[in-house]
Amino acid sequence: MNFKIKFLLSLFLLTGFFVNAQTGVTVVDSIYSNGIYRTYRLYRPTIYTGATSVPLILNLHGYTSNSFQQQIYGNFMPIADTANFLVVHPQGTKDGSNQPYWNAGISTIGANDLLFLSQLIDSLKATYNIDNNCVYSTGMSNGGFMSNYLACNLSNKIAAIAGVTGTIFTNWFSSCNPGRPVPVMHIHGTADPTV
Repeated sequence: MNFKIKFLLSLFLLTGFFVNAQTGVTVVDSIYSNGIYRTYRLYRPTIYTGATSVPLILNLHGYTSNSFQQQIYGNFMPIADTANFLVVHPQGTKDGSNQPYWNAGISTIGANDLLFLSQLIDSLKATYNIDNNCVYSTGMSNGGFMSNYLACNLSNKIAAIAGVTGTIFTNWFSSCNPGRPVPVMHIHGTADPTV
C-alpha cells in the first residue's frame, strides 16, 4: 500500500473514532451571577433523556486556561456517553494580570466563584434531571484548589471532589469546616515544582 492510501485510511479511521467517541452535544450558555454574566460549556450525552436523574460533574480549568481547553483536556465526554452523566465546564473570570482564574478563597476581592458555582448548580438542576446526591467537582491546578474550596464551603451540594495538582491554601485550611465529611481524591506528580 502506498503512503497516500495509508494516510487516507488512517485519517478515515481516526475521524470515525472521534465522531463515535463523542456523540453528545455541547451547550454553551451563561447565567447572571453577582452582577455579571458567567459562561459555561455543558456536555450532554445523547444517552441522556431526562427520564431519570443523572450525576453532574463540574470540571474546572486551571490558572490561565479556559472552559474550552478544559473540556478537551479533561475529555470526560466518551465516558459520559456511556455512563450517562452531565459535565459542565464553567469559565473563571480574569485576575489582575488579565489571566483566567478561580477565586478559591485566595482573596476577598474579585469574583465570588463560590456563589457562581452554587448558582450554576441550581440553574442546571432547574433545567436538567440531576441527582442531588451526585454532584461532583474536579479540576486542574487552580481548578483543583477551587474544588477543595467547594468541599469546604458547599458540602450541602458537592458529594465528593477530585483535584489534579491542586490542594488547599494554608490561609483557609483552619477555617475549612464542611457540614459533613466530603470524600476527596488528590492526584499529584512527584516532579511538580509548583504545587
